[in-house]
Amino acid sequence: MFQYQGKTALITGASAGIGAEFARALAARGTNVILVARSQDRLQTLADEVARDHGVRAEAIAADLARPGAARELRVAVEARGLTVDLLVNNAGFGTHGPFETLAPEREGAEVALNVAAVVDLTHLFLPAMLAKGDGAVVNVASTAAFQPVPYMAVYGATKAFVLSFSEALWRSTAGAACVCWPSVRARPRRSSSTW
Repeated sequence: MFQYQGKTALITGASAGIGAEFARALAARGTNVILVARSQDRLQTLADEVARDHGVRAEAIAADLARPGAARELRVAVEARGLTVDLLVNNAGFGTHGPFETLAPEREGAEVALNVAAVVDLTHLFLPAMLAKGDGAVVNVASTAAFQPVPYMAVYGATKAFVLSFSEALWRSTAGAACVCWPSVRARPRRSSSTW
C-alpha cells in the first residue's frame, strides 16, 4: 500500500471540487500538499485549513496551467520551496458545451491545453523522479465522458478519453510501478497498493 505519511502531493485544480477534496483527504493521511490552481486566495484559504487541521505542510501556488510553459514554471516553484513530489494528482480541467460550430476556438484550445497538454507536461516533469526512486504515483482524473462520445461536449469528451487512454498506457508501460489511473473501469483495483 502507498505510504502517505510524510510524502508530498501536488494537486492541480485544487481550489474547489474534487481537487480540494483530494487535498483534504491526503492531508488527513499525513501527506504534505502543494495546491495549484489560478486562484491564489482560494488556494491559500485551503492551504491554511489543511495545515491547521492536519499539521501538514501546505503550499499554495497560483498558476494557469493552460498557458504554454506553465508546467515548467510550476516545477521551478516547487523546487524553490525545497519540495519533492511523491504523488501527482492531475485534476485541473474544464469543459465547454454547445454546438461545436458555435464555440470559440480560443476557448476550445485552452480546454485542450489544460485537459491534455498540462497532464502530459506535468507527468513528464515529475514521473521520471518517481520511477528512479521506485516510489510515487500519478493520479489522472478523467470522467465518465471518457467512455463515449458526448454530443455538445465533443472537445471535453475527447480530452477525457485522452486522459483515460494516456493513463492506462502509462500504467502498463511502467509495469504498474508508479502510475495510477482514476477512475478505473475495472471492478477490482488494477494495483492493490493504490486504493483510496
